[in-house]
Amino acid sequence: MANRIAILVIVLSAFAMRAAAQDDTVKNGCTVSGCHNTLVSQEVVHHAVKKGCDNCHQPTGAQHPSAGVAGFKLSQEIPALCYKCHDENNVMKDVHPPVAKGKCLDCHTPHSSPESNLLKKYPEGDLCLSCHKLESAQKRVKHEPVAKGECVKCHDPHQSDVNRLLNEESPTLCLKCHKAQAEEIKMANVHPPFQNNCLNCHAQHSSTENKLLNLTPQNLCIYCHDDMQKKIAKATVVHGAVTDKRSCLNCHSPHASGQKRFLKAETKELCLGCHNKTLAVGDRKIANIAQTLDKSKSVHAAIEKASCTGCHDPHASGNPFLLNKSFPAGSYAAGTKENFALCFSCHKSELIESPSTTVTGFRNGDKNLHYVHLNGDKGRSCAICHNPHGAPNERLINNEAPFGSWDMPLKFQKTDGGGSCAPGCHTERKYERTPVKQ
Repeated sequence: MANRIAILVIVLSAFAMRAAAQDDTVKNGCTVSGCHNTLVSQEVVHHAVKKGCDNCHQPTGAQHPSAGVAGFKLSQEIPALCYKCHDENNVMKDVHPPVAKGKCLDCHTPHSSPESNLLKKYPEGDLCLSCHKLESAQKRVKHEPVAKGECVKCHDPHQSDVNRLLNEESPTLCLKCHKAQAEEIKMANVHPPFQNNCLNCHAQHSSTENKLLNLTPQNLCIYCHDDMQKKIAKATVVHGAVTDKRSCLNCHSPHASGQKRFLKAETKELCLGCHNKTLAVGDRKIANIAQTLDKSKSVHAAIEKASCTGCHDPHASGNPFLLNKSFPAGSYAAGTKENFALCFSCHKSELIESPSTTVTGFRNGDKNLHYVHLNGDKGRSCAICHNPHGAPNERLINNEAPFGSWDMPLKFQKTDGGGSCAPGCHTERKYERTPVKQ
């Protein structure tokens, strides 16, 4: 029985030695699992090693192994040895310095590694940071590939025809990941900085600003649009959307748009996106314009024809309420064409300059009742009786007129040939349009 067991052990040992020999890479007498087993102990083994050590090494003629004596040497110098199998990586415009110097082994191990590209450190970001001390990657907001250490998402580790070893020029490179922007660049109106290079506005590694912006939104925009900076600086009224943290981005797309001036929507729709509620600006309240228009029987033609920007500057103005031209902020002003210049962009100034006229329906005979109300040093503002946006009556006439803290009822009544009103400022008065005597 003992003899049978001994025979079985000998047989099993022979099979084990044979299996081990089959797993060895044996060339020129080398058995890497014997003496050099640590060189191929990692998960990924260099293909050249699998084919045989003599792909890269050749004997020197000295006895091997022998203490202190090199029995083998590289068959060629690096990088020529590497280029026997790998394409040359030093022929393009921009070559990574270790590659240009032929130092493949600065980044790669020649035998085995836990990483598929035989990198000496992994992930690749750790390897890159061995040389590249990226202060530009230490800010609060990090580009996702930077945060994940995926440098090769943007850079080729060997060579490129693009500066900074980029895989492609921007914006083509950026649009490979940023799919929404890849669709935007197809739009009718494309912002030139976006079309030219994303790095005009964005940092590639990290930033103190959201979206990796190089500056705050307003400062970034006025860096090019300095005319707007000058306008805002000298204005007495600046649109709240401009001074808000998002600034220009509240209304404009920074990349592209189907609208002119890169607006995010058609002008009226865009304005009513904010002015659909009562807004507080200091001690003043701005009415819910969307609600006013929705409930109005008559809407100002300027809104229908030229939208909100027909009367208002969307950025900044030297006039109250961001108006494009002068108009009194209070209830009274001298009845001059200059004081009411906004209205006379469309309407005839004869409305306040001629005691008698037929250019208005608000007349008694040919007596111009607009002239009556606006003539003199204390002319009544148009906004006392007319709402500049929309009103429940024809001709934009309000039901009530603001008068200090009192909403004064106008009690306007329209008739076929004229009308009447009985506001708090006078008793009921009627007017009737009659043919003007020639």
